[in-house]
Amino acid sequence: MKVLVIVSGSIAIKKTDELFNLLKKENIKFNCILTKSALSLIKTYKIKLPNDLKIYSDKKFFNNKDNFPHIELTRKADAIIVYPASANIIGKYANGIADDLASSSLMASNKEVFIAPAMNVEMWNNIANQKNIQKLSNAGVNIIGPAYGNLACGEVGFGRISHAKKIIDELALHLKTKKTLSGLKGIITAGPTIEPIDSIRYISNYSSGKQGYAIAKVLSSMGAKIKLISGPTNLEKPIGVKLINVKSANEMNEATLDLIPSDFAICAAAVADFKPVNYSFEKQKKEKIQSINLKSNPDILYNISNSKNKRPNLVVGFAAETNKIMFNAKEKLIRKKCDWILANKINKKNNVFGNDKNSIYYITKDYCENWNKISKSKVAKKLNNKIFNYFNR
Repeated sequence: MKVLVIVSGSIAIKKTDELFNLLKKENIKFNCILTKSALSLIKTYKIKLPNDLKIYSDKKFFNNKDNFPHIELTRKADAIIVYPASANIIGKYANGIADDLASSSLMASNKEVFIAPAMNVEMWNNIANQKNIQKLSNAGVNIIGPAYGNLACGEVGFGRISHAKKIIDELALHLKTKKTLSGLKGIITAGPTIEPIDSIRYISNYSSGKQGYAIAKVLSSMGAKIKLISGPTNLEKPIGVKLINVKSANEMNEATLDLIPSDFAICAAAVADFKPVNYSFEKQKKEKIQSINLKSNPDILYNISNSKNKRPNLVVGFAAETNKIMFNAKEKLIRKKCDWILANKINKKNNVFGNDKNSIYYITKDYCENWNKISKSKVAKKLNNKIFNYFNR
């Protein structure tokens, strides 16, 4: 195993030797990036670094014409640890700034990231910093700490860096579960479908595809071979996932049925229930449209669940409900003959469409679990654990 350690400019840099020693004790190999401010603090406080520590800095990054260290270092690592993480590097990462080796490596990373914040209590509580922390958390970055206590500046509050052992424990858990779904093949549908009225207008819904893409990203990182069938979105394809773009419910239905059997299928797409009976390439003048006749679209979840010889071992559906959530979701599970339903609770305080958080009820034929409002990435991780347990009964 190998990790990439990024050390930024915080007075907690004095604690990095604890992290390095624990990594060595666990036989975890690591490379290290030091930011410009970290190098300055090391010089100021005369901090001794391990003799065998391989260090990368901006000097090598900007003077290297042939290689791409921000790519190479992240691809060789199984995970990334930012220890300590200053408000500056947190802000850069949260807002997509890549102006040095450390921030460029974070932006280029396709690996799990663990961040250990360390700063003054007022810096930690600053609204800008809290927004940045929330952004990263919603994106699936692991925020560990900070702890409460006496700070180097003499003040008291949250801002102390978490003990290195806590970081190592989180890292070990990640590395242990990294390939939990290895050998499994899965199909995931995501995003909306659009049903054309004419060549200009269409019927659709508010789905952004974020939840389906988050699930595809997490399950792929856990070793599953994922094929993602997506309606139109503005999202980037998750690394390692095969993406199949579709537009209409008919296209999504055909693509999905062509890909089964598989070990599991997760229908996270918001498929339009209806489509216009008549389609005309020519734009229909609004003065002439008194009404639009509709007909039902194919029921993709039902079709997958009821495929006699091709049904996946596990079929998971989603249900967006505004009332009687438990009753309606359980009724859908029985009617569609799927195995699990993840029910979205939709109300004025919790409109999940386009947002980074979700409020979920996990429902099976004889069990229900309430997942309080969490990031869509965390929903994906919870679902990953359920799938792992299902296939390892």
